[in-house]
Amino acid sequence: MDLEPLGVLDEKALYGNEDGARKFVAGIYSHLPVEDFVYHPERGFRWDNYWVNAENMAAMSGEMTGQFWGVVGAQGFGYWPYDRIRNINGFIAGLPNYKENFTEDGYNKILGEAHFLRAFFYFALVKRYGGIPIIKEVQDPQAEKETLLVGRDKEVDVYKFIQEDLQFAVDNMSNTSEKGRANKFVAAALLSRAMLYAGSIAKYGFYSNLQGDAASKGFVGIPRQEAEWFFQKAYDAATVVLNGPYSLYNKKPEDKEMNYVDLFIDDNSPEDIFIKQYNITAPYGTRLKHSYDATLLPNPTFSSDAESMAYPVYNIVELFGELPLNDATGTPIRYTDRKDLYADAEPRLRATVYFSGMDLRDGAEKRSFDMLRGLYLSYPGKASDAQMGSTSAPINSEANRILAGPKNTQYTYKGTKIGITGEHGMWKDGHANNTRTGFYIRKYIDYKLSTKEVKLYNSTQPWKIIRLAEIMLNKAEAAYELGLLKSNEILKTEAFTYIAKIRDRAGAKAYAYNASPSNITKYGYPLDGNLQFIREERERELCFENHHWWDIRRWRTADVELNNFVPNSLMPYLVLDEMKYKPNGERINSYIFIREREPWNKTFNFEKKWYYEPLPGGELNKNPNLYPQNPIY
Repeated sequence: MDLEPLGVLDEKALYGNEDGARKFVAGIYSHLPVEDFVYHPERGFRWDNYWVNAENMAAMSGEMTGQFWGVVGAQGFGYWPYDRIRNINGFIAGLPNYKENFTEDGYNKILGEAHFLRAFFYFALVKRYGGIPIIKEVQDPQAEKETLLVGRDKEVDVYKFIQEDLQFAVDNMSNTSEKGRANKFVAAALLSRAMLYAGSIAKYGFYSNLQGDAASKGFVGIPRQEAEWFFQKAYDAATVVLNGPYSLYNKKPEDKEMNYVDLFIDDNSPEDIFIKQYNITAPYGTRLKHSYDATLLPNPTFSSDAESMAYPVYNIVELFGELPLNDATGTPIRYTDRKDLYADAEPRLRATVYFSGMDLRDGAEKRSFDMLRGLYLSYPGKASDAQMGSTSAPINSEANRILAGPKNTQYTYKGTKIGITGEHGMWKDGHANNTRTGFYIRKYIDYKLSTKEVKLYNSTQPWKIIRLAEIMLNKAEAAYELGLLKSNEILKTEAFTYIAKIRDRAGAKAYAYNASPSNITKYGYPLDGNLQFIREERERELCFENHHWWDIRRWRTADVELNNFVPNSLMPYLVLDEMKYKPNGERINSYIFIREREPWNKTFNFEKKWYYEPLPGGELNKNPNLYPQNPIY
């Protein structure tokens, strides 16, 4: 009975040397709350059917629509990772006992990494629930019950605890690390994100007007006077990162569209600060692969498995600038080639969504996205005559507008059979595999995979947890917010130096800074027009990367943005009586693009009480000191 078990690694084996300590810490990474390809906002990280990519935060925030679509996640999934936090606390407490076995740098680095990981878990908790218990030390399960039933800490104190942990990591970690692990700059990057969230909540949280004990006791909400402190911490942390070894991805400067496309499938990008890697040869079944390509590309043209399930909404496309849909009189412009519609659009937009007529791959597998909403026998009027696609509009009568039945339905016009929807358009009763907005998602799609390779659990492009563009946007926003709070014009103009770099890489037009911007009042509080542009630039650059859901929550704009919100589509139509033929019989088409409501008319709504998720009921049952519940219940 006195013999030590050989199959169990004790504290000395794990903490007593650098190899053991690094292996212990490495094991924590697989449990980090990363909201990536396999995340579901109601079912958690790596949920049972985690191959579905249509039920994510981009679908909740109104950036995309799909068969599983709408505002979900207000209830959450009861995330409560205190078992992981306990493991990290035990490591932080036990490591000093073996300090003499480490080099000074090795010891500081691994201890800093542990603080980074703990902060990562706490940030996932605080942005969902507000104030939660801050547990810094390992609890003794045999202690008096009263000492184990800890209460909630204030939201502001949780964010300050995260700041302390991450600052410790910044001060103690080295400048470099293995890919996928943290270093000084990774910690600073997360610090900039977390502090920006806290600053926004402090400045704009009053707008929520949340009631109840949780609000009155500070468990949800941050005092407004704390905003400047948090924005300054976000600014300073971003400065650390920008002085690091990273640069905006620019491997194809002559082709800004493909440069931006490659940014998201290149696992050796100078812009990557922190990534989550996948590997097709990984063991343990499918857990280290994902299905992004198979669930966002239509089958069988571009995928050999599953179907496309989510599509960008036109409202996002409009953020990049107006497309030439109509002439000065409001009459739809005629196009013989659908590509001409977006030929002059911002390269970043073309790299973010697939338009009708775009090619996915080159070479033998070169195929085009072929999307139509339907056919018009004639379209003599203005775009407004279509009344956003309403079936009650006279021009949309069944005698004039032909919509599809089943997939690949054809219509015979003057003896010629013509496809009503194209291969990838909107057919009747299609719940998947046919766009409901006129677009498909391009960001993160690996165009280097063959159709045969695009199937479930066969995608391995990394998830960019933190990249340099986000940190530049963090600093821009923090700088401008500080400029407003301090009446400092230098800080405000500095913000747009970072915006300019992002837009230059994107191939976008330069923004003209307005020294006397007008206020926007639709959110219930006045918002500086320049700051609104910074927010919109953030949405343009980071769309479909699961940022916007948290952004509209921290800005307290979700209840306005998602108030009876029905997203728009941009539907291509072929006008039959305008078709012409060349002497060789080749058909010259006449296409128009009509802005319409999304065909299923699903509506977004977000209530103010949803800015915080409820604490898990099971935890409240075990620990009554976690009350009061958040003001949503």
